[in-house]
Order: sequence, then structure tokens, then C-alpha cells
Amino acid sequence: MRPIVLRSREVLREGREKAFQQHRSGSPGTQVSTLLADLYDDVVLDIFNEAIREYATDDRLSGLCLVAHGGFGRRDLAPYSDADLMLLTTPKSESLATIISGVLTRDLGDSGIQPGLSIRTAPEACSMSWADPIIYSSLAESRLLAGSLQLYKKYFDAFRHGAMQRSKSIISDIIAARREERTKWGETNYLLRPNVKRSRGSLRDIQLIRWIGFARYGETDLDRLLKLGALPEEDYRKVRQAYRFMLRLRNELHFREGKSQDVLDRPTQMEIADQWGYTGTDGVLPVEQFMQDYFDQTRNVRYAASYFSEDAQSRPLIHRIFERVFSRSIDDKIRMGPTHIWVREQALESFAANLPDVLMLMSLANQHCRRIAHPTWQAIRLAMQDRTPTPPDAETIDAFLSLLSRPGQLAPLLSRLHELRIIEQLIPEFKRMRGLLQFNAYHKYTVDAHSLLAIEAATNMQDSPDGMGRRYRRIDDKRLLHLALLIHDIGKGYEEDHCIVGARIARDTAARLMLDPTTAETLEWLVLKHLAVNVTAFRHDLSDPEIVLAFAAEVGSIRRLELLVVHSVADLIAVGPGVATDWKLNLIEDLYKRTRRYFDSGDLPGSPNDPEIESTRGRVQSELNAAKAPAQAFELLEQVPLSLLSRCEPDDLASEIMVIVNQPDRDTKTITMCRFDASIKALRYTVIRREDKHSIGTFARATGALSTSGLTILRAQIEMVGDFAWDHFWVIDPEYPDGDVPEHRTAEVRKQLCHLLDDPTAPLPPYRSRWKPNTSVEPKKVKVLPKKVVFDNDTVDRYTILSFFAYDEVGLLYRIASALAEKRLVLSFAKIDTHLDQVADVFYVTEADGSKLTDTYRQTEIRAALLDAVS
Repeated sequence: MRPIVLRSREVLREGREKAFQQHRSGSPGTQVSTLLADLYDDVVLDIFNEAIREYATDDRLSGLCLVAHGGFGRRDLAPYSDADLMLLTTPKSESLATIISGVLTRDLGDSGIQPGLSIRTAPEACSMSWADPIIYSSLAESRLLAGSLQLYKKYFDAFRHGAMQRSKSIISDIIAARREERTKWGETNYLLRPNVKRSRGSLRDIQLIRWIGFARYGETDLDRLLKLGALPEEDYRKVRQAYRFMLRLRNELHFREGKSQDVLDRPTQMEIADQWGYTGTDGVLPVEQFMQDYFDQTRNVRYAASYFSEDAQSRPLIHRIFERVFSRSIDDKIRMGPTHIWVREQALESFAANLPDVLMLMSLANQHCRRIAHPTWQAIRLAMQDRTPTPPDAETIDAFLSLLSRPGQLAPLLSRLHELRIIEQLIPEFKRMRGLLQFNAYHKYTVDAHSLLAIEAATNMQDSPDGMGRRYRRIDDKRLLHLALLIHDIGKGYEEDHCIVGARIARDTAARLMLDPTTAETLEWLVLKHLAVNVTAFRHDLSDPEIVLAFAAEVGSIRRLELLVVHSVADLIAVGPGVATDWKLNLIEDLYKRTRRYFDSGDLPGSPNDPEIESTRGRVQSELNAAKAPAQAFELLEQVPLSLLSRCEPDDLASEIMVIVNQPDRDTKTITMCRFDASIKALRYTVIRREDKHSIGTFARATGALSTSGLTILRAQIEMVGDFAWDHFWVIDPEYPDGDVPEHRTAEVRKQLCHLLDDPTAPLPPYRSRWKPNTSVEPKKVKVLPKKVVFDNDTVDRYTILSFFAYDEVGLLYRIASALAEKRLVLSFAKIDTHLDQVADVFYVTEADGSKLTDTYRQTEIRAALLDAVS
């Protein structure tokens, strides 16, 4: 290996070790990055000088210079960053540039620096930058390393002049490119595993400010942009603070991995929180505290970059003229045009500093669906940053409640109030939610972002034609719903149950906002019970009249039912993409309809006096008569329990009965059928098995057969009809997500079911791992929530409801079912509620003699068996 390479390797090793020691001592990220930039400078220059040594007398050398750009040009390198380099050349020197480029690329790579090296003339570099925003953004951070100063100065002066001449199009292009990159890497506040370089609010958005500054002012340096008045002082301060934090974090990631690494995954979050001395608080883990700091920094960058970008993108003159000509006065301070609302310039300074006026303006913008003009909002933003927080007066409260009373653009306007920390002046407890990450894979957003997205989900129902949209529009006092959504998770981050804490805070909030007693009571109830719909719909048997009756008693009125259901759906949508599945929304709809029917008529769905039960039975009889069914079919129908009649479609039940009575081989114990349930967009496998009594192990074998076939089980319902165990399994086939499953696939699964049920000694086939959800598998140390088994003997009369909470694993449901079977428990109903990485499985069980599980020792024995099945 060449001596220059060996020497450079050693210099790099020693330099990175020195930087690591400085990093570990707690030095700011900017200092460590500057040290690394100096290290890269030394190595690159040493290799460059070696490469040009034999050409020292070559005239072509005067037509070359070596330029650092991108992160290397900015001097904010991480330990294993690439080195972006450009050999700037004149046409006469291109042949020499090609030779030197090859040597540089080889020796830098061998030394341990990954180079990104290009050869360009000055006109080529400029023209490529005007055509490609990625090239422009990299070359805007150019820095001369070696070679002809005259050539570099000529190039960079032309580049700066050309960028400023084309500033409008360049700014538009780089903002669009950054938007596309953010879409790819996600919103930082919404990610469990943010990219500290590319996610929104990360280092890339600080760079965006620099790139826009260069196009508009010819400067990338933040200090210079501050002095030019382009960057507000408060934004400058927060961006600089975030810059130091994120450089330190990026350095930490690189040092830990020993290579380039910008993704902050969950195990690393835990390790860094411990390494950096986070201790946590009551109800907040150290890792959540660390991520709260991270999100606070990225939020500040996000807002500063957003306003800097918007300020640089002034609307075309024709648009501004059109807006002014067709505007009208709202009062002596405010005008409103076709798309925007703004404050007159002469009144802006005093208006922007007055919180009631600002809230009133936002309420008008919301009412008329207008955007607040950027100059007006920028003035408000600067004034509010300097405003001393004070308790809200009556005028401020009225303006805030007025804002909450209409859908319009409520969610983005509340986001702006949150940005200005105004919401926490009105509701002080909201401050604790800021950037609070729930350390699980179920929630995709921080608590504050989730709450604002829940409001957005609700206001989007305003124009929805479905039942939920009609219910939202029927709510007269929408400020109550919107306020409840804003604070429904405000109790998170405490040791006590967040619903109970939240209800107390809701009571205090109602008093602070001077709500009337009835509204205050409803607000407190909504926050306390905001999970009641999900718990009932996702974890209980909705065909059981006792469940509907208990839920109706908890709700108390149709008004509260509609408020709670709309709240629950908005909350579910805001959890994260893909969480509000058709399956879950249909379960909520089913619960709503059953409860509403009870309020309207007094009839409990599924009870003996339910008129729909007899209607269903009559329709099944008609189907059987039309099919000329034998007497055995009608005898079997008489034995069908009310629960099965209340949840089956008459034609489905009739066809299942006909299959049984027409079964040619009486020795075959298991009959299977499969059909697509359009109401919930899931496959329903029906398993009917002739037995003297309910087989305790049947459910475990059936779940094993379905799971090893690659199916995701959503719900199972088990009935005894005469001599038959009559089970239904609702499943998703991940191989066919649209539900269009070919017949050969269902036939394969049905064959597997029959085989494993008819031959109890047959081993289960291996699990088909290719159907595992497309998520990265994380180590157990990030699974911080406890496993839990809960017994409920109060909700229903006939069964013990056993709830099991744990992190999901391949084959978990089968192991749970097997443990229940080994303990000789009879299973009558199961509902599987999977939250991405966690499950909340509910089973209705009895002892073999039909009694409930009331004995404490017996409960302890079963709990131990279930927890052992997980481990």
C-alpha cells in the first residue's frame, strides 16, 4: 500500500480518536465537527499535494483548484461523513484534472474517506446548478482547499451573482426538492426512528435556510443573515442551539456505529438517554425525556425554516394586486380578500402584540376559511415571542372559544398557537405534552402532534358524506368536542392512569375557561371516558346484550354517545397511518348502532325480546324452505343460540346449516367454509366440528392452523349448536390485502384446518415468516411496557373476561390458546386487538363445569401459565 495511504490512515485514526475523546468530554457538536473538518482538510490536502507532486512544472496545474462543498464545505462534518469535492478546471487543464481525480479517488477511499469527486469547468458548475437544485445546494457551500485562487474567485463570484439573479426559481426548486425529501424520510415529530439529517426539522432544514439565504442575499452564514436582518434574532438563537444539539447527536451516532449513520433507532435512543444523563421523571422514561428534547429542537428548526422559506417566496405582484382590489374591510384594522386576511400596516404593530386581537383574527380566518397573510403572521409571531405570558382574561378566553367553535382551518391555526406557546398560556398543563413521545410502536406521533391531528381528523368530517360526518355535523357545540380532542391525552407522562389525570385537568381547564357547569361536566366525562368506545368495540362481544347495556349505562344519552363516538374515531385516525382500519371503524359503527337502537327503542340487540332475532330466525327458515331442507335442518336451527343469530346474516347461516345436513361422510368431524365479509373487509373462516361437548383444545389447534398459514386473526367467536362446535374466525390474508383471495388459497387453508383438527397428534407446520409485517425487529430491551393478565368477573354474568396484554410475537396467539387449553378452560369468544407491536387479546372463558374463574389461587395459576407462554 502506498506510503501516503498508510500515513493518511494513521492520521485519520488518531484524529477520530481525539475527536471522540472531545465528544465524550461533552464538547459542543460544533467544536467536534470543526475538529473533524480540520482533520479532513489535512488528509485531503496531503493526498492532493502528493497527487500533483510530479506535475509541479506542468502549466496545466495553474488551471486547477480543489473545492470542498456540501457538508465538507460547511465544515460541519460527522466522524464518518463523505468528502464532497470538485476539481474546478479550465478546458486546457481537463486532461490533467482527469488524472489527478483518479489518484484522489483511489487514495482517499483507501485511506478511509469516501470521496464524492466531480470534475467541472466554472460554466458547467453554474449551468448544472441552475438546472438541478441538489447540485445548487451543494455548491452554495463551496470552499477553496487548494489550487488557483483566481480561478476559484472567478467561479464563485459568477456562481453567487447567477444565483441571486435566479433567486426566485432557485428558491422554489430547492424548497420543492426539500419537500420531496421530507416526504421520503417523514416528519420528525411523527417518526419513531427519525433521521437526524433528513427528517423535517433536522440538519437539512438548517441547511435550507443557508441555501435560500445564498440565493437571496449571497450569504450562507447564519451570523451574516442575522446582521442583514434576514433571520429574526429569536429564530437565529433557537436554530444555533438546535444546530449544536443535532451535530452532537449525529456525531454520537457515527461514533457508536463506527461508520456513517443518521437514523436514530429506538435501542440507540435508550442508550443515548442513559449516556447523556437523562434520569426521567414520574411517568416519563429517560428515553422519552431525551426524545422530548430532540423534538423540541427540531420543532424550533422546523418553524424557523418554514417562515424563512415563506418569507423568501413572495406571491407574484398580480396575485397581490388581485387580493387587494377584491378585498373588503372587516373593521378599521382588518381587511379580507378572496384567499387571505390581513391587518392594515399602520395598525399591525399594536395589533400583533394584543393576544385577544390575534385570537379574534384567527377566529375570523377560521370562520371564512382564509389564510392569514404572511407579513401579518410574521409580525404576530415576532411580537408573541417577546410577550410576557400572563393568565388569560375574559376577552382572550372568549376569542379562544370562538376559534374552537368552527371546523374551517382549526387544526393548522391551533398548530400556530402551539408554536407560539399560546395554548399553554391558556391551558398550562399542555406544556408537558410538547414533544412527548410514547415509547411504543403503536403511536406514531408525539402527544401534542397526535392531539392536533385528532382535531384535524374531526374537522375533516365536516364534508364527509358518511355516518360519522353526519354525526359530526349534528354536534351543536363543536368547541366542546374540539377542546376535548385537544386535551384528551393531557394526562400522559404521569404515573397515574392518563384518563384519570386528564379528567382532573379537564375540570381545571373548564374552570379556567369559564365554561358553564353542564359543558364542564361533559368535557371532564369525555376526557375520562375517551377510551371507552375502543375498549368495548375492540375487546368485547358486541352481540352480547350485557355488553351493550353496560356501555349504554356508561354513556347515558344519545348526545353523549355521538360526542364520544366522533371523538373516538378522530382519536383513532390520529394514532398513525393505517391504524383506523375498516375492521376497527366497522366495529365502532356496530357498537354505535346497537347502542343507539337501545336508546331509541329500549330493545337490547341479542336479548330474548329483540325483535330482530325473530326476524332473522324467520328469514333463515324461509331460506331453508326454499332449499327444501330436511327436518334435521329446522331442528338444528332451533338449537342456534341468540348470540349466533344476532351476528350472522340469514343466508350465511342457512347455507352453513345446509352444508351440515347434506354432509355425505358422517365420519368426518370437521367442516370448513370461507367467505369474504364485505362489511368489515376480512375473510371469515367457519369451522364446524361434531363433538359431544365443546372441545377444549379446538380453538388452539384452529389458531395454529390459521397462523401457520400466514393469516392474521382479528376475531374468533365460538358457539355450541347441539352436537356441533360452531366457530367463526375473521382473518386478514397479508398476501392478498385487497381481499381478492383466489379459491386455491382458501382451499389450502381449509385443508390445513381439517387436517390439524381431525388429527390432534399432527405437528403444526412452521410459521410462514414471509408474511411477517414489514417492520424491523427490535431487541427486547426496547419493549418497556409490562406484560399483563386481567380477570373481569363483573361485566357479564356467564363468563370471566380474561384480557392479555403483551408485545406481539410470531405464534403468540397459538401459545396463549394452548395454555388456556392446558388449564382446561372453555373458550366462548375471543377478540384480537393488535397495535403494530403490541396485542390486547380478550377471551370469554369458563371452567369446564361452566362456572366463572373466581378463585384467587386459580387465577394466579392461569396468569403464570400465560406469562410463561410469552417468555
